[in-house]
Amino acid sequence: MTQNLKIAEQMVKRLIADTNQAHFGITWRYELTNEVDNIDVVSEHATNTLRIHPCWLRYIVSEGDFQSSVTDEITAWYLLDELTHPVGHAA
Repeated sequence: MTQNLKIAEQMVKRLIADTNQAHFGITWRYELTNEVDNIDVVSEHATNTLRIHPCWLRYIVSEGDFQSSVTDEITAWYLLDELTHPVGHAA
């Protein structure tokens, strides 16, 4: 594993830890995998897995696009979840 990928993975670990502290009810984890093109979220029960292609992760970190590529993926998941599963709305 190259140093750049280690740095990128540390960024993901911090993001996952911060997300798990900020949001209750859903536990996030991540995995580096060649089975996705770039990034994907897999939801199973109360656990979401952020699946990230390691080459893509290394590239977006080197380009300074971590926020708009990885962090925003989690934000988008919460927005979509809120739209498709509204809580506390009157019928």
